[in-house]
Amino acid sequence: EEIKGCGLRLLDSIQNEGSVHHNLINKIEEITKRNLICYVCNFPHPAGSISAEDAGWIEMVLKSVDLSKYDKKLDLLIHSPGGDPNGAERIIHTCRSYATSFRVIVAKTAMSAATLIAMGADEVLMSLTSELGPIDPQMIIGQPPNQTVRPAIAFIEAYQDLINKAQEAIKKGEAPYPYLELLRRMDPSWIQICLKARQLSKTIAKEYLSRYMLKEKGAGEIDKVIENFMKTGEEALHGRIIRADKVEEYGLKVKIEDINSELWNLIWEAVLRCENYLQQRRLAKYIVARSGGINIQIQLRKLV
Repeated sequence: EEIKGCGLRLLDSIQNEGSVHHNLINKIEEITKRNLICYVCNFPHPAGSISAEDAGWIEMVLKSVDLSKYDKKLDLLIHSPGGDPNGAERIIHTCRSYATSFRVIVAKTAMSAATLIAMGADEVLMSLTSELGPIDPQMIIGQPPNQTVRPAIAFIEAYQDLINKAQEAIKKGEAPYPYLELLRRMDPSWIQICLKARQLSKTIAKEYLSRYMLKEKGAGEIDKVIENFMKTGEEALHGRIIRADKVEEYGLKVKIEDINSELWNLIWEAVLRCENYLQQRRLAKYIVARSGGINIQIQLRKLV
């Protein structure tokens, strides 16, 4: 059979992008001897964050794969800015329900709730350029296209700071009204939501770390690991990245893959192709395995 030239091969890869993804996943699985699901989010998309519904889509893909091919060992390659901690917990539970061994691969970025998913694994596979982030949850403010995202701790600290300044002004015999006026504009119930969201992230992290990745560690050691990932968000911006060496220092089980290895080059190519696939089609998320994938185009009905 005559070999196709570069132009035709490129055209084939564009027109049959899905099959290219499946072939890449097959190649990765042949090296790792583990089943692989790719879960890639479109960062700029308004609905490109982790949601509670995602676990159902992942389960649909899991049901389409013969996991016994690799003894029900499962890798989840995740690229996500984060999102709903409840969604993260559901994804962990779903993957664990189908697998005897569960590993998370972070080729590029897994922030916030995506870092929580990594904490629910037995091990995290990263390179020196891979990024995790603080697990302080992100709170969405406003409506698209004017949405902004802020870490929960930012609201809590701002609220507490105004209370402290008002009390200090009263003690000094000064007028506290500027601070009281700002406090009046803040919704106390929103602060409660922020506090509960932070507690939920801690609870999820502790439950799964103690059951799986850090099951041999004591409660105090696990609390310290969680505090490290919460504190990074408190001391700096929520978007502060945590590299593989720091992740290891913080106490998670990490395997650092050579960025020039055959395996990592395939993983990197898979993520880049999935990102391009999302952006070209303006999709929110893409979940794909060796046997097929699901395009997720979420309407903004929940946000408007």
